[in-house]
Amino acid sequence: MSARDTPVRGTVRPFARQHVDRKILRFSILIGVFAALLTAFVGVATSYPSVHRWKEANLLALSEITCAAETCDTTEFTRNWQSNGPDYIVDLQTHYFLAVPTSSAENPGRFTPLDYSETAFITKCRQPVSYTTPDGEIWRLYSRETNDTKSEIIIGYAEKAQWKMLDTPHSQIGIVDSKLKSEADEIAASTTNGKVQIRAGRNGPSADGFQVVDANTKKVVEWDVWLPEFLPKEVKLPTPGLRLYIYNSDLYFVQTDTNGRLLATSLIEIGNLWSLAGSCGIACLSMSFIARAVCRRFLRGYFAVTGIRVPTIDEAQRGGEGQSVEFKRGLSDDEIKKSNVEEELLKTIAAFANTNNGVIFIGIDDSGHVKGLALDFKQKDRLERKIRQLVRNRIRPTPPFNVSFEDVRGLLIAKIVVARGESPLHMIDGVIYVRYGSSDVQAQPEDLRRLVSMYAV
Repeated sequence: MSARDTPVRGTVRPFARQHVDRKILRFSILIGVFAALLTAFVGVATSYPSVHRWKEANLLALSEITCAAETCDTTEFTRNWQSNGPDYIVDLQTHYFLAVPTSSAENPGRFTPLDYSETAFITKCRQPVSYTTPDGEIWRLYSRETNDTKSEIIIGYAEKAQWKMLDTPHSQIGIVDSKLKSEADEIAASTTNGKVQIRAGRNGPSADGFQVVDANTKKVVEWDVWLPEFLPKEVKLPTPGLRLYIYNSDLYFVQTDTNGRLLATSLIEIGNLWSLAGSCGIACLSMSFIARAVCRRFLRGYFAVTGIRVPTIDEAQRGGEGQSVEFKRGLSDDEIKKSNVEEELLKTIAAFANTNNGVIFIGIDDSGHVKGLALDFKQKDRLERKIRQLVRNRIRPTPPFNVSFEDVRGLLIAKIVVARGESPLHMIDGVIYVRYGSSDVQAQPEDLRRLVSMYAV
């Protein structure tokens, strides 16, 4: 059977356009994912400069507190207290909270992993009792269960504290106790599943703070301002350093520092997780769309060539010339000016573009022996530009191809990788060539019908 009679075989790609579009789609999605990740990184990184400031606030607060035995001196810390101090300060020996977040319009709620209160301490206050805290404050405390017994309520009034102008006279204790019980009953009556529907009144010597704590989990579910509390020993403490934390769809940095028996934790808000996710989604979609449009307009040829399984020189030598491999002995800048060499090169490129992916090795003779090309850097560049110019000027439409060079045991080899074109037919001066075995032949009517029918599907 002659080369002319050999049927077309190999990697025929009748759906080259769909193949390239799929590769472009995958690439554009990858660009979109990268853009989304970059957006997320920028969103998180913008809050990172605040971490150093909060770390300094933690360490400063810790340096202002001294503890010995069961007591802690917070005089300097209280005197220098600022709104940008740590959210939590815990005495690791007694598990007593020396500082917790306060409720305000700017900070309506607590939201860290340390929002727990030891119920064993709370239940000790079933009758109003005066309690001296480890940092020297005296509180009048009272506790009771909620009506459904699912939660514990503790309410307190500071009899003596550094932040109060006057101490509470002993004669007022009875009035304080009555008010604490009244407000505790009001809180219990307005509590459903741990949520307080109304706040206690503020007429007379009302409470300075209260908590509603889940009886089973010891989680603080509602509070007002602050009052003495202990961290349950079973609650895991945050490790020193920086980490990310998510609460109620908001993303935070958690900065934790220690100094001896003291631990300080601060939260730095990054932003709403859904807003950040929305920004990432918009970045992903917009960049994917832009990347796809740019690739389809300017990089179709590149994506058509990339991903082609190109045989190595050793594989090509073992298999010899064939449906997808062509050897050429030499093709210097001077030789390419000779019309027969030029025409043979263009015929092979056009035949691969009309039939199947293929590669042309220049610098290997017909027997598969590597001869190499005697080209310096400038000559290589000149040869590559000449090949590109020839293909673009003579073959219509221009098929996707790529020119590269490879060093084989000190010998220079040029490779021209040609992809099956996206158009049904690629012509040289109106003539169509196809690949049959190792030959490039002019297409016959049946060849044309087959090629066109492939793209009509």
